[in-house]
This record gives sequence, C-alpha cells and structure tokens, in this order.
Amino acid sequence: VEFKRLVVEHYTKTCGASSPELKLCKDGNMFQPKVAELVFRQLLTAEKNLRLIEGARVVEALTPNGQATPGRRLDGATPKQFSPKQKLTAVTYETPSGRMTINAAAFIDATYEGDLAALAGSDYRVGRESRADFNEKHAGKIYVRFGDANPLPGSTGEADGGIQAFCFRFHLTKNPANLLPVEKPADFNRDDYKQLLADFRGGKLTRLNQAVQFYAMPGGNFEINSNHPSHETGVPSESLDLAEENYGWPEAGPAERARIFRRYWNYQEGLIWLLQNDPEVPADIRKDAQQWGFPKDEFTDNRGRPHHIYVRQGRRIWGEHTVTENDAKFLEATGLPAHKPDGIAIAEYPFDSHAVTRFDPAYPLLRPGYFYVEHEPFQIPYRSLLPKSVDGLLVPVACSASHVGYQTIRMEPVFMALGEASGIAAAQAASAKIELRKIDVPALQREILNRDGVILYEATAKRPEGL
Repeated sequence: VEFKRLVVEHYTKTCGASSPELKLCKDGNMFQPKVAELVFRQLLTAEKNLRLIEGARVVEALTPNGQATPGRRLDGATPKQFSPKQKLTAVTYETPSGRMTINAAAFIDATYEGDLAALAGSDYRVGRESRADFNEKHAGKIYVRFGDANPLPGSTGEADGGIQAFCFRFHLTKNPANLLPVEKPADFNRDDYKQLLADFRGGKLTRLNQAVQFYAMPGGNFEINSNHPSHETGVPSESLDLAEENYGWPEAGPAERARIFRRYWNYQEGLIWLLQNDPEVPADIRKDAQQWGFPKDEFTDNRGRPHHIYVRQGRRIWGEHTVTENDAKFLEATGLPAHKPDGIAIAEYPFDSHAVTRFDPAYPLLRPGYFYVEHEPFQIPYRSLLPKSVDGLLVPVACSASHVGYQTIRMEPVFMALGEASGIAAAQAASAKIELRKIDVPALQREILNRDGVILYEATAKRPEGL
C-alpha cells in the first residue's frame, strides 16, 4: 500500500495530476523500473536504523555450535524424516568490501531461491509434486490449454524435478532519441527459435504483439513479457519463456547461475533480434520490430538491459504449513476457503504456472506444464514462513508451498505482504527474546492491520477475537 501510494505521488508531482503518466501507472500498479528503485530507496532511507549493504551474498550460516549443517532436498508429500532442528544465530556474507558476519536474534531469508534457509539447515523441495502427494488437481505432469483449467488426456500427474520457465521482464522503446539498438548475441542460434519460425512460415503469426506481450508504461516505454499460445491457433509456439534450462538454478552456485543468466539473456535479446532481421519473419513484422530498442533512461549502467532474471520459482522450504491448491477449496459449511487463525496475508492471484517443459508437437495448442486457475482469495498462514528444521529464521519468499500452491504466491505483492509480516514478527521476537514460532500472532495481525495490511477478505472475513 505504501509503495503504491509513493508511486502515485511521484507521477503526480513530476508529471501532473492530469498527465498520461499518472493514468498509465494505474493507481501505482504500473511503473518504470527507475521509479520503482527510487521509491524503494526512499522507503529504505526513511528507516534510520537500517543499514543497506549492496552486492552481498550469503556464504555461511552459523549456530551456537559452529557452522550449520545444510538442509536437504526432500521431495514428495511425507518425507520419512526431517533434518534435526538447528538455531540460526549468525550469517556470514561476501560483500564488495570483504566478508562480514552478522549476529542477530532473528533472520529473514527474502531471496527468491531460499539460499539462506538451505544453508541454515531448512529442508526444501524443488520441482513438481505428484497429483497424489497433496491431492491437487493440477499437480505433476500436466497439459492444459490457455483459457481452460481442465487437464487434458495425457496429464498423468506424475512428479518430476521441473520448475516453470524463467524469462526477463525488460523494457523497449520506439523513441529514437531514447533508443539503444538490439544486438545479435555472439552465441545466437537460429535453431532456438525453430518453432516460432514455423509459426511465421505457416502464416499463423501476423502481428508483432502475438510473438511477445507489450505493456504500455508511464514515460513512453513498454514492458515486454513472454506470450502465451492462443488456445485456438496455438501461436506463438515459442516466446520469451525458455523451459527446462533453468532447472539447476535454485540449487546452483554463483558461477552456474551466471551461466544460466547469460544463456537466458542471450535467448531473449536473440529473439528480438530475430524478429527484426530474419528473412522468414514477414516484412511488415520485421519493419515493426525494427522500430524498437532498449531505453537509454533505464538501467543506465547496463545499456538499458535489466540486472536480474525473472525467477518465477526457486526452492520451497518445508514449513509448519504447506500451502497447496486445496487451501483455496470451499468448505461445505461456509462455501468459503478455510479460515486460518494465523493468517497474515491474502493469496488472490490465480494459480498461474508458465511452461515447465519444451514445446511438445503432440500438444500443439499449449505449453506443457502451463495452467491458470482462478480461485477465491484465501489466507496465507504465518506457519508457512517457519522452517520445520530451523529456529531464528523466517522465509517469506521461498516459503512452504507445493508447486501448485506456490503459483498464487510467486509475485511481489504477496512477497511484500509476507515480508512486512516477517519484519514485524522478527522485531516482536527480538524485543520479547522469544523464538519466532512462539510470538504473539494476534499482536502480529493487529500490527499488520494498523499498517493497512490485509489479512482478511470481505468474502472470507471472519474476524479473529481481539482484532
């Protein structure tokens, strides 16, 4: 809420109350990357007791007995045994100025990948559970068409190690004065786009915005995202999502993540270059694509290219509650999802997974692993942030969820809500000198509400006693 308010304030002050920029920001939900960074830095600067160390990477988790024993990857629904519980008391980071160790009463792992949680001893999972593991309709190996949530024949529900595809959410501009050219990557491989080229040859792709999605942003630039295939035509068969080549990312070290990052970026820029230059792309689409380039006014230290890949899914801890597709199911008695007495945020976005495996010619109208399932809003419980095997740690991003359950959590609005709740809980635990799993949850909920957070939804409102 505070972030959105500051975004609106920025565009109102800098562009005017009747400006197209203010209208395009859609009440603070749409914004330029540089404006988002500006607002986040304003929020950080306002906290006088906060010290920001940029470029740091966690390298060691410490307990009272020394280095923590890392957690294990435990897939499935009912591991036979979790790792012994450990108490996290200190974390060592590699920073641009050298290593530093921080001691604290409570830590928060806000990484997309759950790196600190794993080092600190939290068991975790990666990949897709089977349909039987949590009795989830959309779990495991699945084929679903865009616009239809029903699994098709061949959807076995088998478990595997796949995670949904990554891409980059970069920006492009048509303003010649603000444009940096798209470049052909040194390792460009035309075969990477053979399915997309087949779409052009078949006359199925007739517009540039069928190949990738364009979102108009304040300031005149456009945000680009991977496009889903039409359930009627099946195009585009490929877009910016690059399935399968990210499977190693969640558990990888810096060098391997850097390699995956380069591969993904070169694939993204290569696709835009192909649309601008390949002779098999229709001339009118090539002409349209050639108008676009990276904006000079964004990511000015990186030639208009973003610094971070869009990690849609990393590790997911084993916590005291696992969010699954079933959390959204109605109770017969109420016709609503179950009330969570320790609810700290709301999951409202659909269960939305992009492709998990590559294009399959047996299923030409979809991307394997994709699904988009709307549901009633439901509460995310505090327990899902508490690792079973680690004290002194909260995990609001790589939280405890099944593959399907995570698909409604996996975006920044929910991460920000869970992160705010984690910060309040950590402060409460440190002040009272108690474990995070023993805090006063109603007091946490009251503070979230005092800060204009949302822990109940009108349709599911059952106000806990004392709130």
